[in-house]
Amino acid sequence: MRFLPSISLLFSTFLIFLSTNRTEAQNQNNNYGKEFRFTFLENYGSLDKVSFVVSLTKLPDTVRIYAGNSAFETIVYKNYDTVLNYTKFSSPNALVFGPNKSILINTKSNTPFALYAMNNVQNSSDISTITPSEKIPGNPDYFINTYRGDESLGKENNSLFSVVAIDDSCYINVMPSADSKYNLVKNVPFGIWLRKGQVYFEQALDSQSFSGTHVWNSNGCKRFAVFEGAKCSFVDYSTPNCRGCDHLYNQTRPLQYLGKSFTTLPYETIDGGYIYQIVATENNTNIKIDGVFRVNLNKAEVYQYNQKTNVVVCIESDKLISVVELMKSGECNGQIDKLGNPSLMNVVPNNQTTTNTGFSFPYTTKISQNPISPADFYVGISAPIGSLYKIRINGNPIDTSKFKNSCQNSVGSIKLNPALKYKISSEIGFIAYMYAFGIDESYASEIGSSFENSKTQISLDANQYTTCDSFNVFRFKAKSDSFALYKWSFGDGTFQTGDSVSKKYPKTGVYQVKLNATYPNNVGCLGDTFVKTVKVQKRPYFNLGRDSILCFGDFFQVSPVVEPKTKYLWSNGSTSSLIVVNNAQKVWLKLTDTNQCSYTDTMNLSFANCDTNSIIIPNVFTPSNLSSQSNDNINDLFETKFTGFDELKGKIYNRWGNLVYSFSFPTDAYWNGGLNNDVTNPCPSGTYYYLFEFTNSKTNLVRSYNGVVELIR
Repeated sequence: MRFLPSISLLFSTFLIFLSTNRTEAQNQNNNYGKEFRFTFLENYGSLDKVSFVVSLTKLPDTVRIYAGNSAFETIVYKNYDTVLNYTKFSSPNALVFGPNKSILINTKSNTPFALYAMNNVQNSSDISTITPSEKIPGNPDYFINTYRGDESLGKENNSLFSVVAIDDSCYINVMPSADSKYNLVKNVPFGIWLRKGQVYFEQALDSQSFSGTHVWNSNGCKRFAVFEGAKCSFVDYSTPNCRGCDHLYNQTRPLQYLGKSFTTLPYETIDGGYIYQIVATENNTNIKIDGVFRVNLNKAEVYQYNQKTNVVVCIESDKLISVVELMKSGECNGQIDKLGNPSLMNVVPNNQTTTNTGFSFPYTTKISQNPISPADFYVGISAPIGSLYKIRINGNPIDTSKFKNSCQNSVGSIKLNPALKYKISSEIGFIAYMYAFGIDESYASEIGSSFENSKTQISLDANQYTTCDSFNVFRFKAKSDSFALYKWSFGDGTFQTGDSVSKKYPKTGVYQVKLNATYPNNVGCLGDTFVKTVKVQKRPYFNLGRDSILCFGDFFQVSPVVEPKTKYLWSNGSTSSLIVVNNAQKVWLKLTDTNQCSYTDTMNLSFANCDTNSIIIPNVFTPSNLSSQSNDNINDLFETKFTGFDELKGKIYNRWGNLVYSFSFPTDAYWNGGLNNDVTNPCPSGTYYYLFEFTNSKTNLVRSYNGVVELIR
């Protein structure tokens, strides 16, 4: 049994306080966190240098580092991204950090930051992004994805993995895919208890690999981290001239953050290709590469794909898989100056994009700005096609000339000045990697990604997170790999429970939808909180006006008042802000605003000869009698016929001078013979007097008439 003791009681108590107050959601989070627990793997020699890249979110701050029984602080004043270096000659020196010692880093202000860790022996180094402790799921499940080493250099340079307990009382189960030098027999289960801060590590026998080794906890809902790699490895072993050996180091992504669709990153100037290694997490997993079926894998089985050119590769599966990318040795990687050596990094699933990240490049003797020893430094970016214009590095647009479209993503690398500190941002989202290589040495790691739980998720019908009307209904669904209870908070003070819910927001706005998932059958497991943002936009409502009758020869201009940058589409195909109409037609306008919300209104335009006018007013009418069975429905209204006018105002009086009906045509109806035009209150037969005023609203012509009409029943 190989393990190291936990650190001091005071430190353990501090960790318990943090772990019992986990409030951040586990999905759609970037690499920033408040504490980081990790360990270094064994390199092929004693550590010459250890580097921590700390990407802070505010200054000044104090970085606190705990390694084994040592604790020390570093005050940071200037750069948001700081590289902390510890050599074998510094105080504290590099040996304090391991290998296989529990390391914890946080800040005095307890604000989020990102962390990358690199260990270095002469001609051998690798780097890994460290996952924040609060981003490790409550009960993680790991499938190790590393590479073999060998003892050809007279040393034990074999495949490695380590487990670091974040919570207390972890019972770690291992189903090994290789025999080890210590406790493990291939395909024979092994278990070990770990207290918080303890490290359990293993080294494979010569030429074997721990890829496919399954690691999980079976004591409640405990968190722990796994690290994978090799002391020193040649990549690849099938090619005799790949003889550059280098250290491999990577933090294993838990099953909850794996995926089914991956877009790989070819390293700039590394033209000899890479090895992509895939580990299945379930039986009967189908793997496609560039759309072509390659292999069917069972749980924990491993498939290597040797890509021999510098191109993007699309990897797809029907179940969750782990994918890593291995840089080949300098003699066979195709780099013109034979720079670079093996490195190991996660390939991030396409859905795990982030919107911001910070990073800096650490130096080694062989990877630096020393002109005697050439080295190159790059950032690689993968983003949805059409979104590169949104990406900024230190606030500046990126050079997209070398980006290529593949796998529905744009992928490319940018050469950077290692003396600078870098921030990448994009509101649409991206995945980023850093890599650097010099003579006989290299390192690579993911640096920009999110942690969206693939086992418990929120989904919406049609993946629609924005609507243009408050009366539209959102339909939310939740799914999990185990029995869960779901409580939804919709951001407007309302709540629902269940795995499938519907929600209609009463007004426009931006709402944070939170899903709290608890797992009754997993004793001790903390609940997960997932957050999605939905928007209820307002449509660009407008009114063209009521239907109108115009005079022949008139030109009618239609131009509603709308918000700036609104797009127009008229019934005649015009996209201008106004149109002019001079003939009878149905006119409609569709407006689309900057939120892509649209609204359409219609009006009918008619034209009449306004140069002539005539008025015909009847002198008798016979309205219907509700009590009669012999109504003929003829001449039931006192209505006029006229041309050359478009408005009529009328008043009807009885013989005693009492007003019985006042109307304005065409808004009101003609007189039906009832008091105030109410047929249920009929006026008696007799003589009635009218006063009429006809108006042509275009020419302002007005004609007044008065007379009598006989009502007969």
